[in-house]
Amino acid sequence: MMSAPEEIQSETKPDQPTDVTAALGQLRMLVCGLGVGLILVSLTLSAFVLKQNRDLAAVTNNRQFQIAQLQTTQKPLLYVLGELAKYSVGKPELTAIFTKHGLKYSSTPAAGQSTSMPQR
Repeated sequence: MMSAPEEIQSETKPDQPTDVTAALGQLRMLVCGLGVGLILVSLTLSAFVLKQNRDLAAVTNNRQFQIAQLQTTQKPLLYVLGELAKYSVGKPELTAIFTKHGLKYSSTPAAGQSTSMPQR
């Protein structure tokens, strides 16, 4: 009976190195595959981030250009709004438009200007 377990062990020993070698080969392939996958995901993410940065820089430049254009046209518009505010002092419908859009103006006329005709 002692010879039976020895025969079983001797049969498994030659197969065991082949299985370990095959398992190591599979493990190497799995690790290499995961490494390649990680590199691909990293490159894809990097390309996406670079594209987003480029788009953000373009949008920022466009907004800065628009702000510069608005600042050049702001002064004449402020003059027009001031004249409209002077005109709308006695008109509640125009005053409602100003308050609706959050524009504040002085309801009293400026010094030196009068709303009534001077008496002679």
